[in-house]
Amino acid sequence: MSINVVKASGEIEPLDLNKVRRACLRTGASQDTADKVLQDVQFFLYDGISTKEIYRKVCGLLKKYSYYSESRFRLKESMVNMGPSGFPFETYVNEILKNYGYKTKQNEVLKGVCANHEIDIVAEENSSNPKRFLVECKYHNTFGIYTGLKEILYTYARLLDLQEGYSKGICERIDGAWLVTNTKISREAVKYGECKGLNLLGWRYPPDKGLEWMIEQKNLFPVTVLGFIDKKII
Repeated sequence: MSINVVKASGEIEPLDLNKVRRACLRTGASQDTADKVLQDVQFFLYDGISTKEIYRKVCGLLKKYSYYSESRFRLKESMVNMGPSGFPFETYVNEILKNYGYKTKQNEVLKGVCANHEIDIVAEENSSNPKRFLVECKYHNTFGIYTGLKEILYTYARLLDLQEGYSKGICERIDGAWLVTNTKISREAVKYGECKGLNLLGWRYPPDKGLEWMIEQKNLFPVTVLGFIDKKII
C-alpha cells in the first residue's frame, strides 16, 4: 500500500521512511534505535498522514529509547517555541555567535545615508584584522515557512546604505551581512545571497553546516528543547 504524507506547507508527497531513519541517526541515536523507531512507527501510518503527526510519533518513540536523542530531534520545534516575538531568537543567535568567537552587540542603531537602521546584532571577528557584520535575524513561529528573497533583498539594501554611510563618514564600518533564520531558506534567496556574497545561515543551510550543526557542535541547545518547561516561565 502506497502512503502519501501531507507536509506543513500543504504539499503532498510519497512517504520516504529513509528520511525517518536519517533523522533518527542525526540525533546521535544508534542504528539499532533507529531501526526500532522505524519498525514501531509503521503501525501508526495511514495514507494522508501529516508530517507533523509522524514527527510526534517519532518523538515519543525516541523518548522511549533515548531521551537525549529525542531532545536533539526536537531542536527545530524548540526554536519555533521561542516565540511569539523574534527577540528571544535574536538573543539566542547572539549567544551562539559569541560562543564561536565573535564580539557582539545587540540592538544597535546605525545611521545610513537614507535611513537609520536598528540592527539585531553587530558581530565582529576576533582577529588581528577583524571584519564587522550586521546580522539580521528572521524568526518564524510556525513550521513550513521558508525565508525567501524578500528578506535577502531587505538585508542587502541595509548593508549597501550603511556601507555608503561609512564611505561618507556617517557611521562605523560594516564589511558584510548575515541573515540568520530558524527555518529553511528558499532556492531563490540562496542564489541571490551567494551572488551578492551574503552569509546565510538557516536550517540545513549551508549544507551539513547549518544552524542546527552550529548548535550541536557546542551543545548550545535552547532551554525550550526541554518540552516539559511551561512557556510562561521562559
